[in-house]
Amino acid sequence: MAAKKKPAKKKSTKSELRTKSIEKLMSEAKNARAKNSDLLERVREDPALAETVKELMREDLRRVYEIPRELLGPSSSRDRYREHGKYSTSLATYLFGLWAHFQREAGITEPLGVRTVMRNISKTARAQNVAAYADEHVRPWNGAYSSLNLNQESLLFQIGSDWHSYYCCPFAKRVWMDVAEGHQPDAVRFNGDLVDFPKLSRHRQLPGHFALNLQEEIDLSVKIMSDTRKVAPNADTKLVMGNHDIRLVTALADASPIFSTLRDIRYAKLFKLDELEVGLVCRANFLNPSARQRHIDVAQNWETIADIFTIVHGWLCGKDAPRKHLARFMRYGTNGHLHDPQMISAGSDATGVLQWWQSGCMAYPPGVAREYMPGPIEFSGWTGGFLMARIFPKHRFVTADFVMIGETVATYQGRVWTITAEEQAQRAAMLEI
Repeated sequence: MAAKKKPAKKKSTKSELRTKSIEKLMSEAKNARAKNSDLLERVREDPALAETVKELMREDLRRVYEIPRELLGPSSSRDRYREHGKYSTSLATYLFGLWAHFQREAGITEPLGVRTVMRNISKTARAQNVAAYADEHVRPWNGAYSSLNLNQESLLFQIGSDWHSYYCCPFAKRVWMDVAEGHQPDAVRFNGDLVDFPKLSRHRQLPGHFALNLQEEIDLSVKIMSDTRKVAPNADTKLVMGNHDIRLVTALADASPIFSTLRDIRYAKLFKLDELEVGLVCRANFLNPSARQRHIDVAQNWETIADIFTIVHGWLCGKDAPRKHLARFMRYGTNGHLHDPQMISAGSDATGVLQWWQSGCMAYPPGVAREYMPGPIEFSGWTGGFLMARIFPKHRFVTADFVMIGETVATYQGRVWTITAEEQAQRAAMLEI
């Protein structure tokens, strides 16, 4: 009878061999750590030993970094070293301080000076890309489609700030359209933050809140401008670039995958500026690489009418913001941004008495506040509304009235509006998550 053949020994796969190898390395490292467990105490007693140990540890960290990892690639993290290092992490902290300094000392990451230079080069390159994009697709529309006749006795401006697209109050929008149709202003100004773009923001994101993609949000904003153009066809219309509007300019230059929802990456095309004959107020050069410096771009976007009246979205904050803006420009003027309507009066012997108006917001305050402000928003004074300003160029005088949008009622020059059930339902939907 023939002897049975022994079954062939199954060969280990590469993955199994790699696992065994890593397990062996971890076991060896564990044994080495046990042998070196008293090293921290010895270094404390003999400081001269520290330099020798530091060199051994730098070499050991480089060794750990070169141990292969499936999918994730090399690592020299503290957790990785706890598994594969021959010395304790406590010893590393004693000798090197921060783990990042240990990595730099081992030559795994760049020295601080080099990283700072590289980061600054990257920031500057990005700012130049943004500026190049703005020079081609944004700044050419600064001041476009101007039709004001400064020889008129007076000019009526209708100015609405802080619409925030999805959060635009439907009641406030109806009042806006009725006033525009009834009074036929010489000029309309969307004074910043026509859009919101929370997806491009550093502010908190509420799950389920504000589900629009970028194109849907732009379409909402375009409809606001389009509807206004229909009821005030002859108005000189401008979009003043605010901090939310600028978000898209700085982001579009990066051509991120998030923009796959957009029909175009040209700012003027997206907002149909030529089709609606809407110009921009955009004097910024966009050469501000850091987020902290980016408020300079917003501060540059102001417009002065007949050297009398300045319109700016606003960048100076606090309860005294209107006075701060007046002190900067020393003219009649208006700002938005803070959603808190105020009027102040000040001036000098050289200028005479001037007024400055900070307008409320066209957004529904409780809706937009959920993105930025925890707790009761009533404390902030945020109020719906817009501004109607009449400029007298020859007399160098300006007078203005707030159109205040209450919770259920609004009024202007004797006319009264009350909110509809549909508008109340739309506002309630903004508060849902």
